[in-house]
Amino acid sequence: MPAFSCRASLYRQFAGLTAADRRGWVQTPVTLDSARTAILVMHAWDPGKPENLPGRERAVEYLGRARLILSEVFPPLLTSVRGARLPVLHLLEPGPAPRRGTVRDSTWHAQQALRRALSYPGEENQDDVDLAFADLRAARQATPAPGEPTLTSCDALTRHCYERGINHLIYIGFALNWCLLMSPGGMIDMKRRGFICSTIPEATTAVERHDTAAEESEKASALWRVAVEFGFVFSRGDFQQALRQLAPPPSR
Repeated sequence: MPAFSCRASLYRQFAGLTAADRRGWVQTPVTLDSARTAILVMHAWDPGKPENLPGRERAVEYLGRARLILSEVFPPLLTSVRGARLPVLHLLEPGPAPRRGTVRDSTWHAQQALRRALSYPGEENQDDVDLAFADLRAARQATPAPGEPTLTSCDALTRHCYERGINHLIYIGFALNWCLLMSPGGMIDMKRRGFICSTIPEATTAVERHDTAAEESEKASALWRVAVEFGFVFSRGDFQQALRQLAPPPSR
């Protein structure tokens, strides 16, 4: 199978035998099999215009960053991936509602209402958030190209990858410490099924708190988590450069 090498970042979580082997970020070349590796575009929803649903804008703090990533990063990155004929998969459906596994009594409903009012999304924002979820669609820059599969569940994603021998998923989309981690088909699910789960930091963002947004500290923590627990962190520049090893020669 065609292989290509790409520099990757990992986080050395352990102390080494010498003083030089400190904990921290390290870079190393990784050999990837183009038949076993796929880009997974996950939850790259159309963020819409800020003025259309102001309640969603107030509740989902990363939308401004997502718009910038979709306009500046997704087009050249996906063009390089498609030009190298690396598989691109799309997991854009929110997935089936979870089965009812607990008693939903009056106390449960009151506690959930309190969380919605004081934590997320806020009573004044709920209607706009509900409208956004009712009309989820892929962003224009993340629309599947002809022949690229759109998967609708974790099981469908797993089945598709198994049938094609894919064992390494490189996640791009939103958000790294939320949907890409915890939603059906996210890294937690797919690691449990044996997959290596990596990411490209420029092609994702994280849900931040008011005191972390300026420095994107939650994203930094999420990248550390990927590097220690799930897979590799590939910079966009390194990855696009590595894909040139797979690109077909120009026609004469």
